[in-house]
Amino acid sequence: MLVLLPPSEGKTLPASTVNFDADAIAPFSTQLADARQSVLDCLIETSARRDALEILKVGKTIADEVEANKHLRSAQAGPAWQVYSGVLYEAGRFGEIGAGYKANSNFEIWVQSALLGVVDLASPIPPYRLSMDTKLPGLGNLAPWWKKHLETLMEQRAYHRVVVDARSGAYQKAWPGTSAECDLIRVNVVRERDGKRTVVSHNAKKYRGILAGALLEHASEADGSIDFVLDTARSLTGADFTGIEVRQRRDFLELVIVTS
Repeated sequence: MLVLLPPSEGKTLPASTVNFDADAIAPFSTQLADARQSVLDCLIETSARRDALEILKVGKTIADEVEANKHLRSAQAGPAWQVYSGVLYEAGRFGEIGAGYKANSNFEIWVQSALLGVVDLASPIPPYRLSMDTKLPGLGNLAPWWKKHLETLMEQRAYHRVVVDARSGAYQKAWPGTSAECDLIRVNVVRERDGKRTVVSHNAKKYRGILAGALLEHASEADGSIDFVLDTARSLTGADFTGIEVRQRRDFLELVIVTS
């Protein structure tokens, strides 16, 4: 089973760190080495430009994060489950339970990254500022650029596996997964109030995080089946979710989390 998460804009460097080494990032440390170095070089160069904030689509309040991008090669790094600290990761309690994660053939969690393509939850990464909807000078739009480098590798690793996709739309574009020979489950969220339903967009991170955290907490029970995912989601009904619905789409199974 493979769980795919988006990164978070919020990043926190833990107290215990190591030197960042882009060539040591799992998965695909060898296959993606050149691609990762290309994005890293381009981001460092872009962050030194006068129009860096405009290119990276950020405001002046986080100019210090863009400044830090210039020093990524000498940056300190921590496990991805600690560094990513936004809404999804907080809701999933990754800071509490992430230390127990270890990738194996039955269960893996990967984070889609604009900087590194995809990273295993335990891989040491530095805080950085770069989103997948960015157009970097010299590389272009990052989502299609990464798709070109990731598609074959991802399809090979997803082959005949259950893939739980808790990513947002921009990160799905880097590898949609719909053409792979896998059981793809996409997680979406709706809010039901007074008999009316609305699609949850920004706050969907919270509920996807709760589900991802629950899957990690029960990783020892993972058997590579769709039922494991659905049973885990249903176990959250009443406490975190109002209900769970499953819809068969043309290219994937949609797991709908219903909230109030």
